[in-house]
This record gives sequence, C-alpha cells and structure tokens, in this order.
Amino acid sequence: MKSLILALDSSGFPNRWINFEDAITAICKDQVSWSIGDETVYYGGNSRLTGEVSSISVPSIIAIKGVSKGRRRIPPLTNRNLFGRDLCICGYCGEVFPPEKLTRDHILPVSKKGLNTWMNCITACKSCNCAKDDKLLSQWGKDLLYVPYVPDRCEHLIMANKRILANQMEFLANHLPKHSRMLQLL
Repeated sequence: MKSLILALDSSGFPNRWINFEDAITAICKDQVSWSIGDETVYYGGNSRLTGEVSSISVPSIIAIKGVSKGRRRIPPLTNRNLFGRDLCICGYCGEVFPPEKLTRDHILPVSKKGLNTWMNCITACKSCNCAKDDKLLSQWGKDLLYVPYVPDRCEHLIMANKRILANQMEFLANHLPKHSRMLQLL
C-alpha cells in the first residue's frame, strides 16, 4: 500500500490526504504552487517514439493552488476519531484500552437531553460506561480525568491516516494546537 500525499492549500495549511494518482494529476495540471518532503518516483509506460519509460517525482507534501475553505471544518464525531482524540484513554479510570474495548460516553446522558457533540462525548471503557449508565457525574460520584474538546483539522488528518511518513508527521505536529493530546504521541 502506497503512502498518501499530504495536500496543503497554497498558504501552507494542511487540507487533506490524497492518493498518488491525484497528486500526479495536480502536478501535471500545474496546480501545485510548491512542495516539500521526500520524493517518490512513479513510472508510467514506454514511449512509442523513443522507447523510454516515463516517470514523475511526487513529493510527500504538496501545496495545491488556492486557499482551502475547509480550515474551520469540524471533523466528524466517530468512535475512531473520538478514541483518537482521547488517545484510547478512558476518561473515568485513566486506563489505556484497545479500541474494541472502548465506548463513547455522553457526559450529559442522551436520556437527559445530552447532545452527541465533541464537547459532550468522552472515551470510556465498557466497564466504566456500564457503571455510569445514564447518571450525571455528580450522581455517579466520579470526575472526568480530562476535558473534552473539538479536534482541529491537523488532528483529524493525523487520526485519518495510519501510515503517516515522518516528514508529514513533523509538518502536521508543527500545526497542532498547544492543547492537543496528539502532542503526547510525539
């Protein structure tokens, strides 16, 4: 499986992951304003006229011309993203669990009009979630071990790709907010 290319807007803000085919298309259409990172050479077919094999070098990070409109987009609240934001740590007991042993807990339970939002959801192990049930924290007698927050675009990009190259991670890490739990991974 080939690594994905980190696509930025022309101002250098991380935007999305693209496959190498889309990166090659952007390069060939002169849509890349600048690039950095290690280059991978991709080979095409043989020229009928010369017999030479065509090739193109694709950097691991490219800036696509234009400014992204997705800077403020809130990442979707999925269990995978939630567990990623919380580093697979239960917000009640503080233990680290594999994703299959985790659940999404609503701090203010849905049964009490709690919303399914980033600020009302926390990662919980199945045991803690069952013990809390639909109680308020004050009724349960436990406190949160960390504060929920809405992850930003860079955090979402890190959570979305399991095969991030070192130079891509370094670039993304430099754009993480100071409160990001992702900084603990570096």
